[in-house]
Amino acid sequence: MYGYTMRVPAPIEAYLAMHQAVLDALDADGGGEGLVLHFAYPTDQGFDLTEIWESREQFDTFNRDVFPKAMAQAGVSMDGPPPEPIEFSPAAVVTPGAFQF
Repeated sequence: MYGYTMRVPAPIEAYLAMHQAVLDALDADGGGEGLVLHFAYPTDQGFDLTEIWESREQFDTFNRDVFPKAMAQAGVSMDGPPPEPIEFSPAAVVTPGAFQF
């Protein structure tokens, strides 16, 4: 498994727009295989995003094939350096059920 947390200096509304764009891209074209857990929450500096994937390769595939297309459809620029992820190897993950707002 592969996991990371990213601290993003943008308002939670930016995350919500990006999240909806990703959901729309997944509905239209599929993708996202291997995602185990995804959550985000607002912070004083913007928002934090944490994901756990079955493998780093599946995460890389998502970032290559899905995320840029979703951002382009949402009109979000991908210019500039992305926030630096804090990577980790999950020891265990329990997900009793999915919840979507």
